[in-house]
Amino acid sequence: MTGLRPAGPRDAVGNAECGSSFDSPYSAGGLFVNLRTYEGCGADFVAADAAKSGCALYAHHAWRKAPRADAAATEAKAAPTTLGVGVDGGFEAEDAKYDVVKTRSLAVVRDGAVTLVPLPDDAVPDFNFEVWSAKPVLLSGADANRENAWALADEELKESKYAASLVQLSPAEGGRSEPLSPDAASWRCEESGAAENLWLNLSTGYVGGGRDQSAWGGPKGSNGALHHFEATGKKYPLVVKLGTISATGAELYSYAADEDGPVLDAKLAAHLKFWGINALSLEKTEKTTAELEVDANAKFEWSAIAEAGAKLEPLAGVGLLGLVNLGNSCYLNSVAHLLASVPVWNSNLQPDFNVRICDSFDASSSAKDDHLAQCAKLVGALRSRRYAKPAGALRGPDDAPALLGEADATRAEAGKVAPRAFRRLFGLGHAEFATPRQQDAAEYLLHVLDKVEYGPYDPLRAKPTQQLFAFAVEEKTVCGQSGLARYGTSSHLALEVPVPRDLVPEPPAESELKRAKLEGEPPREKPKVALDACLARWAADETIGDFLSSATGARGAATRTARLKTCPRYLLLKVNRYYVSQTWEAKKMDVLVDVPRTLDLSFLRAPAERPSGEGLLPDDDEGPAAAAPAALVPDEAILAQLLSMGFDENGCKRACVATKNAGAEAATEWVFSHMGDPDFALPLDAAPAAGGDAVDPAAVEQLSAMGFTARQAEGALKACDGSTERAADWIFSHMDDLDGAVEAALAAPAGGAPAPPAPGADDMDDGDAVYELKGLVSHIGANTACGHYVAHLRDADGNFVIFDDEKVAKSENPPLMLGYVYLYARK
Repeated sequence: MTGLRPAGPRDAVGNAECGSSFDSPYSAGGLFVNLRTYEGCGADFVAADAAKSGCALYAHHAWRKAPRADAAATEAKAAPTTLGVGVDGGFEAEDAKYDVVKTRSLAVVRDGAVTLVPLPDDAVPDFNFEVWSAKPVLLSGADANRENAWALADEELKESKYAASLVQLSPAEGGRSEPLSPDAASWRCEESGAAENLWLNLSTGYVGGGRDQSAWGGPKGSNGALHHFEATGKKYPLVVKLGTISATGAELYSYAADEDGPVLDAKLAAHLKFWGINALSLEKTEKTTAELEVDANAKFEWSAIAEAGAKLEPLAGVGLLGLVNLGNSCYLNSVAHLLASVPVWNSNLQPDFNVRICDSFDASSSAKDDHLAQCAKLVGALRSRRYAKPAGALRGPDDAPALLGEADATRAEAGKVAPRAFRRLFGLGHAEFATPRQQDAAEYLLHVLDKVEYGPYDPLRAKPTQQLFAFAVEEKTVCGQSGLARYGTSSHLALEVPVPRDLVPEPPAESELKRAKLEGEPPREKPKVALDACLARWAADETIGDFLSSATGARGAATRTARLKTCPRYLLLKVNRYYVSQTWEAKKMDVLVDVPRTLDLSFLRAPAERPSGEGLLPDDDEGPAAAAPAALVPDEAILAQLLSMGFDENGCKRACVATKNAGAEAATEWVFSHMGDPDFALPLDAAPAAGGDAVDPAAVEQLSAMGFTARQAEGALKACDGSTERAADWIFSHMDDLDGAVEAALAAPAGGAPAPPAPGADDMDDGDAVYELKGLVSHIGANTACGHYVAHLRDADGNFVIFDDEKVAKSENPPLMLGYVYLYARK
């Protein structure tokens, strides 16, 4: 017992899941919890953990699910009205049909052998008996699950600080000129004229539209209420949703920056009466935002999303395991399934590989903090039989959950794979991926590949993971003044092709759609564009209007073309349907893209030999342009258009330079994607010199806000070539001796310890340009930040299987024309 201590409130106790696998207390071997480090271990990892930690004592959990005697007689409950599971008014928890039988033991691990001592036992010292008493210490510490998961349940509403002293304006003070009409049919948004999703400002009496929720099945909105709040100097933050007012209350929202969410108002009845509204006489006619979210969850059920409600045959087995949705994690699940389907990668990341990784860790290291170990944990689970569901647990979208026997119920619970630790680790230090919001699956896919590549332990280093997908693009620029050419090569992990907007007709106005529906006209067919047209647009000549010629030293026109210098073993193809509308909103083109199952990219190959007699532009330090400024100057016309939209001037200049003055639309898209960057508003000449010792002050401030010292931030940034994201990861991976690692990084020559270089064209796995479609990730929703993602993957027989979070089934009609990211394999 020497050296053991009770778990404190800040200890993350791994009593729910193994750090290196998805074994849980329901697994066949149970779960072992190290009584010194409090890390959870499955049966396959406990011997190695004991050797590493020097601790032979473990708490052992073995749980079983037994059906309750009254489970079969449970009556159906009313439809849910609360966004939560197992709460009053929420979704019924399936676990309510079962009792959990928990067996606890003290495990002694010596020389790889495990001895279990059932508890309580008179021979076990008092300390351990207290561990397994009514309030076990292992359950009183901070459960690691709480750190990794975001709960899907209503937040407890609090009284708004602005409610008690709410100012309500008379007509003379700028308030509403007359009481609100009691006729709800007459209510309109004062900005757009819309008749739904209306909110009343309790201070001014203004009626405006709410936020647009149509992307996930809710009502449309004009944001008129928010615009009014901003137009009145952000003085009057409280709004109430018309249509939710009744004698029992109403939905109230505060736009104030320090609240910005649903709130309560104890004086709501009096505040409504000021505007002529008698809450006691009204009935609720609209759904609250939470109820709309519940509806959206229901609409995102299998039958609505997966292939137009087709009744699909559920599947189970190796490579047919679903993933638990942690709340807006369908993007992660789809990406994980896509990567796990790559044979070369998943064969290297099987469970025995993870055992070898964990054997390499010292006492201060852990699998939960290693990116490659977490990939191996997830991929190993997806490609093994260990977590396969029993046949009795398989069901289609319209089938009620079956009441399982004890063995099958326990096995089904053990087979739930929830990638919480993966999500936590790969989101660490990232401004977006660290949040519970929906994310862009394509961006996350590249982020995962980047993180795995820079992991501290990578036995695939001889042939890095990225080389499976990496390819080189040759860019040829021809100077219009001299006729001379310049060639450049860049490395990419995904081929991003645009859908040409000029080939897609504008969607009809809403009024036209309503008229057609009223007159019984058949629904219009979606426009269709061939993938070849998208590829041709990617390969088309690009005109540069402000090219600085190194031959003449003057600026003039030039053309740039791109071709594939190499073709990867696996091709990630991203079809970009997204654009910025005339109202500067992110939109998605409602268009089908005809994607072939066999793709020949030979026509995009760069010529093996350059044209004879072709002259080359001199290097910048050789020609007349050597004395000219090396930096690209922002186009004044494009800059003026961006500034007229209200964006920061320095940010607009950065957008022009980053897009090489390609046009206002491209620059605007860049602004929307990078306006959150720390250096967005910094002057162009404020960036640190490449390869020098200077680091970006904004990046230092960003890391300091995470609790690190300025010196630690500077050392991490220098070690990671200025990358804030990788610097945060670097700090966490050197916590055992952070100060020493920081001093070593700062003392190193400029650039520190360089990251593994991106593979050059000569190092890439180049081959034939003919590919076969292996899978795709498709997106449902108005833009990539909302909606739902599902994956369709081909099995060994060439048939498609749909992966929709936990549901896996044989696909009858894969949405090949609606994909977002496609995975092709070289034939």
